[in-house]
Amino acid sequence: MSTNQYIDAFTRYLRTGDPSAMKHFCENPSHIKRLAVYRNGFYKGCVDALIANFPMCEKKVGSENFRKMARLYVDRFPPEQGTLVGYGLSFPDFIARLIKDSEFENKHIFEVTVNQQSASDLYMNLVDIAHLDYAWLMSLMSADSIEALTIEHITQLMEQGIELTELNVKLSPSVQLLSVNGSAFFEWISLKTNNYGVDQAKSPTDDFVMLWRLQGAVQARSLCSAEVKLMQALQGTGRSLGDAFDAAVTVDENFEVSEAFTACLQNELLEIQIN
Repeated sequence: MSTNQYIDAFTRYLRTGDPSAMKHFCENPSHIKRLAVYRNGFYKGCVDALIANFPMCEKKVGSENFRKMARLYVDRFPPEQGTLVGYGLSFPDFIARLIKDSEFENKHIFEVTVNQQSASDLYMNLVDIAHLDYAWLMSLMSADSIEALTIEHITQLMEQGIELTELNVKLSPSVQLLSVNGSAFFEWISLKTNNYGVDQAKSPTDDFVMLWRLQGAVQARSLCSAEVKLMQALQGTGRSLGDAFDAAVTVDENFEVSEAFTACLQNELLEIQIN
């Protein structure tokens, strides 16, 4: 049999636990039982990667509950690449489906400890916290800006007589933007800082959150409506500084453009587009 057939059979075993296809490659039946060490190692690696990639999610539901959920995810969505870096792209959506799945309609996914009021407490904000965890990871792992726009850079451009409002800029690769429900961002921050003595009642409004990397550390904060418009204008291919700030002012005519621009420079949120 070919090497490809062996790889396919071994992959099937790792993903399903069915060793039947591996019988053709094992001379001694006892060797089949020994394959379990590889499958256990595969699961442990995948689950450990999810724990590393979704730390606040695990912290919220507890280690045992998270591992139970993670194993279900690995069963349905095993890694498709030769690395576990960034594994779990669809994990937040998987959590959402898991919570809503009809098979759990009359029973809870999680075991509730004496320190938790109810399973509903664990469900609340869990999907958004998973989204925030993954956005944090993507920001941390992102590429560096090709040409970051800094205060020193602006000074040089002004000395050259270049009109700043006509500069074509876009957001740094590390910037992640996402909308989360109610108090999810507040709870995520509370989990990161171990500050649990706060009211986390669900808010009727959504938070728009920005994460970015500055000097190797990921930063995060919520944005006002004008800032949201500004950042959205600079997403993707970006646009001129003047057009982007005009878009923000249309949302809030009192928006302080100069303060926002200074903050963008200090936090290295922008890079000049290279044509």
